[in-house]
Amino acid sequence: MPPHESEQSVFNMAMAYLQRIDRLLYKCQEMALSQNVDNWRLHLRGVYRELSVKLNPDEDKDIVGDPSVKINFQTLIDNFIKPEEANFRNIDYLCNNPMIRIKYKTTILYLLDALEVKMRRKLQEKGMLLPSRADPRFAILGG
Repeated sequence: MPPHESEQSVFNMAMAYLQRIDRLLYKCQEMALSQNVDNWRLHLRGVYRELSVKLNPDEDKDIVGDPSVKINFQTLIDNFIKPEEANFRNIDYLCNNPMIRIKYKTTILYLLDALEVKMRRKLQEKGMLLPSRADPRFAILGG
């Protein structure tokens, strides 16, 4: 196979990968707007699976949660939630108890939003997002 064909194949795989992330993020946006906690969590997990291959262990713990740290329910439900508390472990803890889930839905939504923002920033940092149509590179490509 000539070298240019294998390069094209790699490019096509990269585009499919980025499009898959783009579709997952679009679904996250839809689920956030409808406040669908379950599907938002599922789509965020899909984004995480795509992103996980690029994360170092500390970045991974920041998104998944550190299993060696005890979950403090009181700090999760107070009015001073910190962005570092936005991780799958804390969100799952709140979602897995039906009474807590109903009473603290706004907290869960806030944590999901903060986690999505955190993941979007990581995706951007790792060069894993498709450029927007407003990106100056599209002017060159004739977008």
